[in-house]
Amino acid sequence: MKSKVKIYIVLVLSCFFMLNNCSDDQLDISNPNSPTPESFWQNEDHAEGGLVSVYAPLPTIPMFGRILVGIHLIHRSDIANPFPQSNVNDVGALQVRPENPRLIEIYSEWYKMVSRANQVINRVPDIEMDAARKSEILAEAHFLRGFAYFYIVNLWGTSPLILDEVTGLEDLFAPNSTVEATYASIISDFTIAQAGLPQDGSLPKGEVGRATWGAATAFLGRSYLYTGDFASAITEFKKVMDSGIYMLNENYNDNFTEEIKNTPESIFEIQYSVDGNATGSWGGAGGDRWRAQAWEADVAPRNYSSQQSFSVNQWVLDLFLSEQTVDGGEDPRARATLLWDYPGAMIYQDVFAEQFMGDDLTRVWARKYLNFRRENALTPGAWAGAHNNWKIFRYADLLLMYAEAENEVTGGSQAALDALNEVRARVNMPAVAGLGQADLRQAIRDERVKELAIEGNRFFDLLRWGISADRFEQNPEFRSNSQGVFIRGRHEYLPIPAQDVQANPNLVQNPGY
Repeated sequence: MKSKVKIYIVLVLSCFFMLNNCSDDQLDISNPNSPTPESFWQNEDHAEGGLVSVYAPLPTIPMFGRILVGIHLIHRSDIANPFPQSNVNDVGALQVRPENPRLIEIYSEWYKMVSRANQVINRVPDIEMDAARKSEILAEAHFLRGFAYFYIVNLWGTSPLILDEVTGLEDLFAPNSTVEATYASIISDFTIAQAGLPQDGSLPKGEVGRATWGAATAFLGRSYLYTGDFASAITEFKKVMDSGIYMLNENYNDNFTEEIKNTPESIFEIQYSVDGNATGSWGGAGGDRWRAQAWEADVAPRNYSSQQSFSVNQWVLDLFLSEQTVDGGEDPRARATLLWDYPGAMIYQDVFAEQFMGDDLTRVWARKYLNFRRENALTPGAWAGAHNNWKIFRYADLLLMYAEAENEVTGGSQAALDALNEVRARVNMPAVAGLGQADLRQAIRDERVKELAIEGNRFFDLLRWGISADRFEQNPEFRSNSQGVFIRGRHEYLPIPAQDVQANPNLVQNPGY
């Protein structure tokens, strides 16, 4: 069995992006026992260790281990209806402020990745080492920097774009970038990564969890799609489709269980240890962070978690039940994704209808990714409940994006229909046919909900389609649990942390905050 990339930090190589706790005197202090960039980047082991430090933030609690996934991706969409919980659910409840600690955590982790990637890209070319591995290391670093900025630009919009190694205090006072300039950098990074990674589907160093040619190509296509360059998106998605590396799992739910990982449908996913004792600790990239995931507590029904979590808005269930399989049955993705009061419904080890009362009995809840062999979201023990890998990019997602791009270019083409129907056929849903461009566009968007709900893609979809404000303004019931009100021109993006704006005279806060 190929080994996993154990995502832990080997050496703290980067400067923190936030400056509020740093004075000029503090920055002048050096520790003779700590390596400097000049003393560290000397050999192949240093290159490998530096690269691993770029991966290090990905599985941590602030990132895909909990805060990013559960709170900043899933809670913000029109699928979720979060309950109020100070400092935790504020983003989804439309009450987030620039001082929010959960906001600061993810911002810091993304820029740690950027800073560390910049060091690898700057320093590794001068190291004498195996040329082929050097090329792969640089390609992985470019992928990770592009990956970080893809999330940064979709979360914060005009946040700073830093592409050089930080060598002095003046380098930390970067101004806001533009969305267009950030995407140009993202596309460049993914293009470089694509060229430098093995195109036969093999893994760098043979380790599952590293960047691959397929992941770089898929993200390149996604970046073109997000910028409206549909023709280029089609080209990149088609490369992945024609590669023969990826395919849909026969069983839809195999994408979300604790036991099944790194299937042929997975293009990129965050790795978690199968060792039930590998729990690590709270915090960002540093020390022992190789751990289980903790986002289940932010997704599970609130009666089964210490967190307030969210209910699912009724329109999502209605969409699932609006059509039947070719055999006249219910779309199997409905019960894999959602919980509601249907005959025989279970919630963890309990009968659903016996555990919920009043309004909660009639609400819809999340089911996807929950580990029902446990008693609740926190059993057994603290925040280390389960070890599901988080799927960043699935082949089904790519097929639907290819269908979307094809439809925008050709309007109802057979290629678009074929990609859409490949996703539907996996769950025995009837083929879509005979739709014009506008109707097919809506069919693809609806399919993205049914295929990808509770996977953190929906708010980015609303944002790139330019309909996020419309959805919430026209449907205030989407925030009935918190009474939050979506403000156009404000809630499309998160606020930049207050301490960064206060410390950087060149940085302007996002509108409305």
